Amino acid sequence: MANQTLPSRGAGFTLVEILVGMAIAMIGMVMMFQAMGVWEARKRTTASGSDVQVTGSIGMFTLERDLKLAGYGFGNAAAMGCTVNAYDSTLTAPGLFTFQMAPVLITDGDGTVGSTLPDTIAVLYGSAPTMSSSQTYNSITGAALRMNTRTGVRSGDLLIAADAGNAVCGLFEATGTANADGLSIDFANGTAYTNYTNNANVAASVAAAALTPAQLAALQLKFLNNSGTARFNNGTIQGVGLTGAVFNMGTSPQLNVYRITNRRFLTFTNTLANQATATEVAEGVIDLQAEYGIDANNDGAIAAAEWTSTTPATTAAWGQVRAIRIGLLARSQQFEQANVTAVAPSWAAGAFAMTNVDGTVDNTPGNANDWRRYRYRVYETVIPLRNVVWGILD
Repeated sequence: MANQTLPSRGAGFTLVEILVGMAIAMIGMVMMFQAMGVWEARKRTTASGSDVQVTGSIGMFTLERDLKLAGYGFGNAAAMGCTVNAYDSTLTAPGLFTFQMAPVLITDGDGTVGSTLPDTIAVLYGSAPTMSSSQTYNSITGAALRMNTRTGVRSGDLLIAADAGNAVCGLFEATGTANADGLSIDFANGTAYTNYTNNANVAASVAAAALTPAQLAALQLKFLNNSGTARFNNGTIQGVGLTGAVFNMGTSPQLNVYRITNRRFLTFTNTLANQATATEVAEGVIDLQAEYGIDANNDGAIAAAEWTSTTPATTAAWGQVRAIRIGLLARSQQFEQANVTAVAPSWAAGAFAMTNVDGTVDNTPGNANDWRRYRYRVYETVIPLRNVVWGILD
């Protein structure tokens, strides 16, 4: 009987083998996606941490830079802390406003001492390049203020005059320095004049299309009043007495008010310039706290008990302010799946008051509003008020 070859079974996979392979592949894919998910989460945490470090550093740098300038132009003022009567023609009639001649003014939270809400810090300094100490004046007649010397004063400079009793201060815009007596400064109201920023040349350049609108805006931002018309005079002496001291604030003094806006932006507004829109400094900064360092016993040092959030109430107390300490709290934008901040962050003056991310009371643990699901970084420093210290030695 002839040999017969049996038909061979087809080469391939059985259904069971295919299912086993698919199961192994699925397990591998799950592991890979889990690894990618963990990597992506850690990448976002790292990136957001880097972002908050940058924004916090920028916020602290900007604040520190301004505070180092605080008091420039009036650091030796015996009338420190006086309320300055002022006028601005760009304000709604009657255009009157006031501000305090203080290097730094801290407002606690909602205005209540001890409030845990973010503080507001107002920083005042001048820009005069030639005269930073006071000059006396001995008369105010009409729209002229007679000084012991007008050296260093230029048309367009803003001057703060404090009368001899240090009871009243007033803001004046110098509109002329060509009086024959060589001592008087004009402060006429509504007067068109060529100030130090050279309005006539700027106007001619614009007319000749030498400057684009953006270039013109950039130029005008350098000066507080570049209109060519007296802006800060209203024909009165602002209630100031006939003798006293004058402080030259230059052509572009700054009264920068720093605050936390929309619970996550550090912003400032130059209120002397009647700035309509706040300038954003840093995003992700959620709290700002500050205290005065007052050398009450005049021993040249600020003891732990001499840090306070209470604003000095007298001229003498203002003369004892030596430094400001600041605490900024910056928050990462990355929401974490578990609590990563168990205890409220703190600075030298104590713990920051924490609320939900949306600003409501902390009563919703575990969701996207829970502050514990975010990471934080604290920035704090002590800034000596060097212009005030140098004024004491003047």
